Amino acid sequence: MKIDTLEGVRLGGITQWIRVRGADASNPVLLLMQQGPGLPIINDASRLEHLLGLENAFTIVYWDQRGTGLSARPLRTKSNPFEISVARMVDDTVTLLELLRDRFGGKTFVAGFSFGATFAAYAAVRRPELVAALVAAGMDIDIPAAENNAYAFALDAARQRGHRRAIRQLEGIGPPPHTTSKQFITRARWVANFGGVATNANFNSQFRGFLLSLVRSPDYSPAAVIRTLRGIGASQAALLPQLARTDLVHSMPRLDVPLVMAQGRLDQVAPGEAAQRFHDSLTAPGKQLIWFERSAHSPHLEEPAKFRDLLMTVRASQLAST
Repeated sequence: MKIDTLEGVRLGGITQWIRVRGADASNPVLLLMQQGPGLPIINDASRLEHLLGLENAFTIVYWDQRGTGLSARPLRTKSNPFEISVARMVDDTVTLLELLRDRFGGKTFVAGFSFGATFAAYAAVRRPELVAALVAAGMDIDIPAAENNAYAFALDAARQRGHRRAIRQLEGIGPPPHTTSKQFITRARWVANFGGVATNANFNSQFRGFLLSLVRSPDYSPAAVIRTLRGIGASQAALLPQLARTDLVHSMPRLDVPLVMAQGRLDQVAPGEAAQRFHDSLTAPGKQLIWFERSAHSPHLEEPAKFRDLLMTVRASQLAST
């Protein structure tokens, strides 16, 4: 039976929102975890369905995580129980995986993007029996190394092009760590403008597309759009300092679920060198590192057909083994 619902669920003491879509609710569940910090994904459901067409093979769960989108902090609140932290994000992920198991039965496939993949991996380490397989696209693995790479890439590109505004802004924030929203956005802007985030879009076009997706989505009211935009800054302020020392190569030697890493060859945000080191050092029941040669940080958007085929292969492999 077809399913397409917008639902509030209680995770970590607050209401968070998921959109569940699929051609047949008996299909295996695929949870999508967005990149960030602070970006929602329910607003992107129509585009992702158009690009990837996964709803015929999976029951897709689009989740606006704590602090993002429909799950952002209310505009007005008398109390302040709303905490944004890495620990809370991982706790929420585990609780949602439990709810999905209880509702649909069996394990959940998870596709995580950037920090979404990192949070998903932490949850899978804690509760591997809930996860059928993890597909990690542009996974954040070694933040100190990634920040240094991104900053050097942007500053070198700016100097080679004689881009005085970029040079001035990048030298103004100085080298990493970049733990404030202003530093993070400045670096991200120029990495994106010089092709290190996406090969087919700069920072402004990506942000315009994001705003349009919010305004056009039937799930976001004007108040929800404002909450979403405020949530980006709040999430970055809370999470960037906590994530600054992330190094999965040393902190996550073992993962007891199959892992497939989708890595853009041109990614300057989460560079391939760290992905290769993590893949080579990790002990897992199954692990693959798949290179997307024409992609930067978003292989699922830049090479969607290849990413869809990868997910379908993972689905078939796991269903055959059960």
